[in-house]
Amino acid sequence: MGPTIRVKRQVMSAQSPFILPLSGLGQGIYQYDLTVDDDFFASFPDAPIQHANVALRLTVDKQARQMILDFDFSGTVRTDCDRCLAAVDFPVEDQGQLVIKFSPEASSLEEEGELVYLHPDTSLFNVAPYAYELVILALPMIRTFACREGNPPYPCDEDMLDRIAETIDESSASDLPSGDEDDDKPSPWDALKDLK
Repeated sequence: MGPTIRVKRQVMSAQSPFILPLSGLGQGIYQYDLTVDDDFFASFPDAPIQHANVALRLTVDKQARQMILDFDFSGTVRTDCDRCLAAVDFPVEDQGQLVIKFSPEASSLEEEGELVYLHPDTSLFNVAPYAYELVILALPMIRTFACREGNPPYPCDEDMLDRIAETIDESSASDLPSGDEDDDKPSPWDALKDLK
């Protein structure tokens, strides 16, 4: 029972700056400067990121029937470079928006992308899952760092980069068959020529 309570406190303490007190917010524009860091990602089970240092500016435009949340963030996320496999601090920067509509039928309405429905009596709203998703999606699919650019020491794995360079040199230096030699080989498509 003790470890479960400790984990819940850690999750709540890491996400508590991201919980908006809706009942205390009057109409107007509010700004929050938040940090997405190691503790923040540790509060999400199975997070693909363990180390981050991202500054997030959250602007909240509270209106009578809706609330518009603008996320603007930049910083670094530690991830493996797809080229050299070393852990590097990868730069991330992006913006996003979330629109919250207040409706008495909110429980029967579903979220639609960047649109969330809340009951008008909702007192707290946690934006941490949305910030988490935005930072994760800001990482490119192929994460290659600019290895060996700028001044040393480089964050990448030098041995791996040397091996890659040797492999490229060997493959370009090898004698590849010319196109004339390939003309005598049967094509895998030849079997389809006779089909009608």
